[in-house]
Amino acid sequence: MTAPDTQKKSDGILIAYLMLTVVALLWAANTNVARATTQEVPPIALTFWRLFLSALIFAPFAFRNTWRNRRVVLKHFWFLNLLALLSMAMFNALVYMGMQYTVAINGNLMQGALPICILLSGLIFAGRRVTLRQGAGVALGMAGLITIVVRGDIDLLLQMRINPGDPLVFFGVFASATYAVFLYKRPPELSLLSFMFLSMAFASIHVFPFFLVEHIWFRALPMTQTALLTVGFIALFPSVLAQTFFVEGIRRIGPAKAGYMIYLTPVFGVFMAIAVLGEPFRNFHIAGIAMIAFGIWLATFSRKKT
Repeated sequence: MTAPDTQKKSDGILIAYLMLTVVALLWAANTNVARATTQEVPPIALTFWRLFLSALIFAPFAFRNTWRNRRVVLKHFWFLNLLALLSMAMFNALVYMGMQYTVAINGNLMQGALPICILLSGLIFAGRRVTLRQGAGVALGMAGLITIVVRGDIDLLLQMRINPGDPLVFFGVFASATYAVFLYKRPPELSLLSFMFLSMAFASIHVFPFFLVEHIWFRALPMTQTALLTVGFIALFPSVLAQTFFVEGIRRIGPAKAGYMIYLTPVFGVFMAIAVLGEPFRNFHIAGIAMIAFGIWLATFSRKKT
């Protein structure tokens, strides 16, 4: 390449890393905003309006490709619905429900264990082989999660006095991990924008009945400034903008390097929870982080690649 071409490529890579840093920051903000507004914004309403508004925003950019490939959509209709259920509906709903009971630090650290959950889900649902090193990494990562859930007190686990929010967030992360395991099967004829549009549209349909139950019998979304700003922020920034930046970042530097950048999400999230929400950082958080980080290193970074 000529010198200008080399400079152009270098600038493009730098932009990609900046975009992915913004993605991690916005996804961390998603968890902390959900925690900060738990008293005012119902979790299922937040999930539904986030997905529905995001689908509306993506529609003008994705509808033409989606309509052109409508036969592909019909052929893979149930599989696309399953992916939407796992990644958009279950993940968001369970995390937002969990944030009603647990602290933002725990929620961010749980989401940081996504690589461990992907290996575990691949073993359970896809029959993928796990090496001894990977198995040790999964076990260590799960031990770190348990340390955070029981707050470093094993008696809480033995007496089953566990904060219900932590298991909800974990199952949401595990649903997202299962989605990641089967994501490679998505129809290649659909552009990424069409795929995200369909995922959000289908997930909106899945969540809608639960939204009605919550709205009628439990909590309705109040038409307050806080509620409207929360829904608008999460739909526009952690959903549409972050997803678009993530896709463009993958295109520029590849999925492996892009995936490593998302490990910044729990880092940003914990700092936000401490600085903005005033949550305390305990010794059991340090122990849990250390075990999860070392488990991820064992399971994903340290093995030799062909």
